[in-house]
Order: sequence, then C-alpha cells, then structure tokens
Amino acid sequence: MTPLVISLTTIPPRFAQLPRVIAGLRAQTACPARILLTIPRQYRRFPGSYALPKLEGVEVLRPERDPGPIGKVSEAVHFLRGRPCHLLYCDDDWLYGPGWAQGFLDTARTHPGAVIATSTFNVRRLGLTGGDGARIAQGFGGVIIDPNWLGTSALTPPASAWAVDDIWLSAQYARTGRTIIEASHLRRQVQPLADPDRLQDAVVKGENRADANRKMAHHLAAEYGIWGR
Repeated sequence: MTPLVISLTTIPPRFAQLPRVIAGLRAQTACPARILLTIPRQYRRFPGSYALPKLEGVEVLRPERDPGPIGKVSEAVHFLRGRPCHLLYCDDDWLYGPGWAQGFLDTARTHPGAVIATSTFNVRRLGLTGGDGARIAQGFGGVIIDPNWLGTSALTPPASAWAVDDIWLSAQYARTGRTIIEASHLRRQVQPLADPDRLQDAVVKGENRADANRKMAHHLAAEYGIWGR
C-alpha cells in the first residue's frame, strides 16, 4: 500500500493552536505514515527568533530561509524525493475531521493521475478564458498529489510568486497536463480555526492578495501557454 504523508507549514502567531491541528491529523482513519511540519529558521514576515512548539508525532523541517506558504509542499517534496507516497498538504488554521484523509485517498483512486482538492475555483475568476474549465486548487482544505510530479523548478518560484502559492502550484500542474478535480464533499470534514496574520489580508510589495493572484495568473498563462492562452 502506498503510504500517506501529510504536510503543512505554520507561522508563529498560530503556534498555540498547532496541537489541536496535529491531533486531528494524527486521528485520521487513514493513518498517515508521517506528518511533516515546515518551520523556517527565519521568517520573512515575523523577524526575530521563536521557540519551537512542542508537538508529538511530527517531523519538523527547518529550511534556513522562509519559502512562504509553498513551504507546505516544497520542503516535503524535497524530503520525499524518489519515495513512492501520497502527499496530502493542508493549512495550519483548520481542523480536519477523521474521515478527511480517507476521503482524499478514495477520490484519488477514482481519478488516477489527477490533483484532488477540497476547494477550487475557475480561472475565469482571474480574468482568463479557462480553456476546458481549468481550475485553481486552493490549499486550505487540502490537496493530494504524488510528490514526484513536481520538479525542482516547480518548487522554486520567483520572488513575485512568494505570496501566491495556489496560483503558482496550479500552473505547474496545468503545464504538465494534470487535471484538478474538486472533491467538494470533503468540505464537511474541515472546520476553520482562528486565522491571525493571514496572508490573504497582507499587502506584499504594494499588492494585495487578489491583485497578486491575478497578475501572477496572467503572467504564468502567457509564459506556459495555459488557461486559455
């Protein structure tokens, strides 16, 4: 049986709620072989040093620099390179019900080779024509992939993509012909927690998240010839 690995990253304002999140991941009916948590040694948005949260059943990955939200994918893929597994990545400000991971595995089994996400939206929202209903996979409710689908270039986005990981990763899937499937029935398995200092509200280099998403989507659509370009 192909092992399941769950991966996430976190920021200091959310350290206190991590034990609840991790407890929910450890209690999945589809028990993960490992849970990977990325905590960079230096944060871009939170200067200074921080004591690591005390957690059980988690392997902590410590990149020197802050990869941003893509760290929940990039550091895990580097760590798992060449190992057969399912990689289920998610966010640190949601609780995941006990059937969440199994639901992903069941859906992935019926859609081999596809990216499965709890929540998606059509690229038309970003002002693109969308081709054949092309979609953006949103990481907050979970996304399951084979980590070996992502090469080194896909894991090292330019600085302009630092805050828009969903757009960047979805473009990497699209450019290699991966279909993104929405498993909306899994939304009942996820429950939001407090979301302090959320990147969605941040202004990075003068751009809010919506503008950054749109700008990056149009750039990648033109560069890769995807999403109706």
